[in-house]
Amino acid sequence: MPKPTCPKFAIILLTTIILSGVYFAVPRQARTETKCASQDYFEDHYDECSSLIKTTSKKLEDVRNQKNSINQQIQNYLSTLTVTDAQIADLKTKIQQVQAQLTEIEKNLNNRKGSLEEKTLIRNKIVRSFYQMGRANPVEILFAIEEGENSGQDFVMRDIFEDTVAEEVIKQIISLNMEIKSFESDKEEAGKLRADLEESQKTLLSLKADIDRKKAEAQNQYTELEKKSQSYEETIAKLSALQQSVLAAKSGSENGSVGDYEPPKAALPSPKFSPAFVAISYGAYTHYKGMSQYGAKGRAEDGKDYKDILKFYYNTGVKKVNDFPSKISVSGYGKLDFQYYLYGIAEMPSSWPSDALKAQAIAARTYAYAYAKSGKTICTTQACQVFSSSKAKNPPSAWKKAVDDTKSVVLDGSVTAYYSATTGGYIESIGWDVKGSWPNGAYEKRAGSPWFYKAWYTKSYNDSSTCGRSDPYLTEEEMADILNAIVVWEKGNSTDRGKVTPFTTSCWGGSPYSKDKMKDRAGDLGTAYSDISSVDVEIGNNGQTIYAKFSTDQGNVSIKGDTFKTVFNLRAPGYISIKDRLYEVVKK
Repeated sequence: MPKPTCPKFAIILLTTIILSGVYFAVPRQARTETKCASQDYFEDHYDECSSLIKTTSKKLEDVRNQKNSINQQIQNYLSTLTVTDAQIADLKTKIQQVQAQLTEIEKNLNNRKGSLEEKTLIRNKIVRSFYQMGRANPVEILFAIEEGENSGQDFVMRDIFEDTVAEEVIKQIISLNMEIKSFESDKEEAGKLRADLEESQKTLLSLKADIDRKKAEAQNQYTELEKKSQSYEETIAKLSALQQSVLAAKSGSENGSVGDYEPPKAALPSPKFSPAFVAISYGAYTHYKGMSQYGAKGRAEDGKDYKDILKFYYNTGVKKVNDFPSKISVSGYGKLDFQYYLYGIAEMPSSWPSDALKAQAIAARTYAYAYAKSGKTICTTQACQVFSSSKAKNPPSAWKKAVDDTKSVVLDGSVTAYYSATTGGYIESIGWDVKGSWPNGAYEKRAGSPWFYKAWYTKSYNDSSTCGRSDPYLTEEEMADILNAIVVWEKGNSTDRGKVTPFTTSCWGGSPYSKDKMKDRAGDLGTAYSDISSVDVEIGNNGQTIYAKFSTDQGNVSIKGDTFKTVFNLRAPGYISIKDRLYEVVKK
C-alpha cells in the first residue's frame, strides 16, 4: 500500500502552528534563542545571541573557577600550621555560596529540560510527517540535520526537504538540536561540579577536625608547660647566685623595643670549622604580648591601616576620649603636657610607614593614659616606655604628625597596651602573626627584623661584648658537652647541678666542671656523649620549641625544649645564648 502524501502547504501550515505554539509558550529568552537560529537575525544581533547561548555554560565555568580556587586554598591550608577558625569559616561560606549558585543553575537546567522535552516531541512529529511523505526515514533526517549543522553540508537537507519545508523550519530544528547538545553538556558539567564541591566540603571538614585536634594538643602543651613553669621557678630558686646571674643575662626576658633608630641586620657568619652547631632564636627581649613593632611595620607595608593593625594585636577598636588629661607625671621631669610627652616617645623609627607610626602613637598614648588616670608617675625607660626630652623638643615631622593625627585616641576597653620589637612571629592570646605560613610568612620577617632569626653571642642587643667568642658557633665537642651537662643537670646531685655554668670563667667566674669532667660525670650517671651526627627541633602550635632532637653515638635523644634552653644558656661558652622560647639548633 503506498504511503500517504500531504500537500506542501499542509505540512508548512502544521509546522508553523506547532512551532508557534511552542514559541509563545516558552519564556522570552527561549523565544529569543529561537530567533537566533536565523542566520540573518544571528548576524544582526550577534552579541545578544552569543550571550544567550553561552549564559549557562559561562555560569558553570565561573562556578568551576570558584571551586578550583577553593580547592587551592584548602590545599595551601593543609600544608601549614597557621590556619585559623576565621579562614576555615570563610572557606565554608565560599563553598555554600558556590553551592547556591550551582543549585540555581540546576533549577534553570530542570526548567530547560521540561521545555526541551516538549520541543523534542514537536520535532519528532515533524520528522514523522516528513517520513510519511516517503522522502526519508527519521534517522536519516536527523543525521542529515546533524551533518548540516556540523559540517556545513546543508545541501543534503535541502535535497530532502526542498519540496516540503521552508528553510526557516530547518534552522529551527538545527537550533533545537544545538540546544539539546548544550543542555546535555551543561547537565553533565553541573553533576561533576556538584560531586567536586561535596569532596571539597569533606576535605574542609577533615581540615577543621585536624585544626581542632591541633588546638587541643596546643592547649595540653600549654597546660603541661604551666606545670613545668611552676617546677622551673622552684628549680631556679634553688640555683646558685652565679647560675641565676647567668640565666638572667642570657635569657633575653627583659622587654626590648626598637627605639628611634632601627638596628642593622647582620647576616649569620659562616663557621670557621666543621661540623659547627648553632642555636638560633626566633625573636628576643619580648613578653609575647600586645603589638609586635616589626609586625606592625610589616602589616603597614602590606597595606593595612593603623586601625587594622591595632585590631589584630589588641583585639579591640579605638575611641576618642573627650576629657583627655592635659598633663602626665613623668619620672625626673614632673608634670608634662601630654602631647609634648608623646612627641618624646622614642620607641619607633620615624622613617617607618605612617600607619605603623599611628598604631605606635595610640599604643603609647593608651599605655600612658592608664598611668595618668591612676595618678601614678610613669618612668622613662623600657620598664615603662622610653621618653627622650630632646626628641620632645624637636620631634621628627612624621612622628609628630602621627601623634597629632591621633590626638586623644586610645584603645577601646580595658586594654594594657603592651608592645615589643620582635616576638618571633607568635603572640600570646592571638597566635601566629603571619601572612601565609610561618616562618617565611611572618610579618616580622617580611619587615626585616634583625631579631626575627638571630644567633646571639654578644652580651645583649645594646652591648657588643663577646667574651672572646667571635661567632655563635659551637664545635662538636662543645655541643656534646651541652648534652652531657643536661645528663648531669637532670640526674646529678645538687653539687653536680651547681657545676653547670659556662667553662669560660674569665667572664663568669665560678668553678664549673671542665668538659672532660662533665663527660666523665655524665658517664657515671648513665650516658656520656661524644659524637653528634644530626640535630632537629619540634615546634609546637603554641609558638614554642617542644623538643630538641639529636642523633648521637649513644643513639637518638629528645630533650624537652625548656630544659635544653635552660642548660644551654647555663653551660654555653661566653655570651652564646638562646633568647627566645621559640628556637632551632642547626648543624653546619
